[in-house]
Amino acid sequence: MKYYFLALFFGAISPLGFAPYDIWPLVFISISGLIYLINSKKSKNYFLMGFFFGIGFWGVGVSWVYVSIYYHGNQGFIGSFLITSLFIFYLSLFIGLSTYLFKLFKTNVKYINYLLVFPAAWVSCELLRSHFINGFPWLIMGSSLTGTHIDGWIPILGSYGTSLLLVIMSACLVLIIESTKRIELSPILLLLIIFISSFALNKVNWTKESFSIEASIYQPNFSLQDKWSLKGLRSTKSLIEDAILKANTNEFIFFPETTLITERKKLEPWISNIEKEARKKNISLISGIIASDLSQEGNLLQRYNRIQGFGSASGYYDKIQLVPFGEYIPFRKSFGEILDFMGINLIDTLKGQAYSTIKSGSIKISPSICYEIAFPNLVRKTAKNSDLLVTISNDTWFGRSIGPEQHLEIAQTRALEHQKSLIRATNSGISAIISREGKIEQRQNYFEEKSLEGKVMIYEGQTPYALLGNIFIYVFLLLCYMYLFYYKRTYVT
Repeated sequence: MKYYFLALFFGAISPLGFAPYDIWPLVFISISGLIYLINSKKSKNYFLMGFFFGIGFWGVGVSWVYVSIYYHGNQGFIGSFLITSLFIFYLSLFIGLSTYLFKLFKTNVKYINYLLVFPAAWVSCELLRSHFINGFPWLIMGSSLTGTHIDGWIPILGSYGTSLLLVIMSACLVLIIESTKRIELSPILLLLIIFISSFALNKVNWTKESFSIEASIYQPNFSLQDKWSLKGLRSTKSLIEDAILKANTNEFIFFPETTLITERKKLEPWISNIEKEARKKNISLISGIIASDLSQEGNLLQRYNRIQGFGSASGYYDKIQLVPFGEYIPFRKSFGEILDFMGINLIDTLKGQAYSTIKSGSIKISPSICYEIAFPNLVRKTAKNSDLLVTISNDTWFGRSIGPEQHLEIAQTRALEHQKSLIRATNSGISAIISREGKIEQRQNYFEEKSLEGKVMIYEGQTPYALLGNIFIYVFLLLCYMYLFYYKRTYVT
């Protein structure tokens, strides 16, 4: 039983390698610990070993979900605890699956097990978790290296490919530690190659500077109650008017998700007036807004979560990757009745129909809304042909927990994958200007009511990841499993 508790411990220290703690060596230690445990002769149930690791990992890593459920989900302590625990249990199944896959494909050759089988199993389950049902691509191991001196592979392989390298490096550490009788040069050499190449690639610029723009990010810091009220709407309109009034010519102004809580036609003539004032100074205003449409039956008004350009900016994007149980109810016939019984009333949000950019002059902006920034391939659909990345969110739901910090780190990873500047505008934190290196140039803290102002560099060009996406990792996994199937059929009786 103590080995399961060790797995729990190694899992619990792993999230400390992510924001806001950023003790990234702990990620290597935790993965190395798991590899050591499942290869130990004491390890009998591979799935449970991974599952206990997952309980520790997700128990610490997504504890912030409780904040939203308890304070804003109309649930008491017990209900919030049970729902959060169920979510942690569900996510832990994927790590249990990865260690079970390791058991299925495990060979008689230690090096193949450590450097091929386990890394392939781990990344396969990260990909599966990111796409299964609606997907939850949170705390992808490769993202923990963003902003470090060894994040050079992220613009080439993306976060999943970097996860693979991280797990291989962790496996090398285990091989080195286990080589008690003689020094094993192969894992030392492989570890040095990956480490040094990551450090060297960190200095490579795949995109080049084009010009800079002047930008302002507004963080209104409204409570959820005020935000979704007529009083809050009046305050928001006043804030937008003041922002346009004080802005310089050619400036870009960014407001967060659902800044305007009603549709455009209901805000006329106010919208037309602010657009007119913005165009006088060639100002591009980009903001979240609610849009609506009738249901297919024609009797129910449903809404879109939209980011839209105003003034000198044009175009809009409707959120496609919706949050389950937050913006829509999966398997509504089953879950809807349960949620009604629990007193959780949700309104379905319509799914956007197309991936689109927002334009301002020659600048193309790749937009994403809240949870969507966690999906690398979704962001890539518009980012690869855009000049600037923009994500808007409302993390007020999660208070001062570590959730918004993790959300910000994910945005940093997307900026680095494409080596383009990224603007993050949120209602109550954490808004930020992020450089193409994935580093935070300016940020606002939790629940600060103020604006960020600064120069934002526009870059042209594409990274290898922008061009090819996850093709490298898919090819690797395909070849890996083909080899393992061949090995099992040829050498195992």
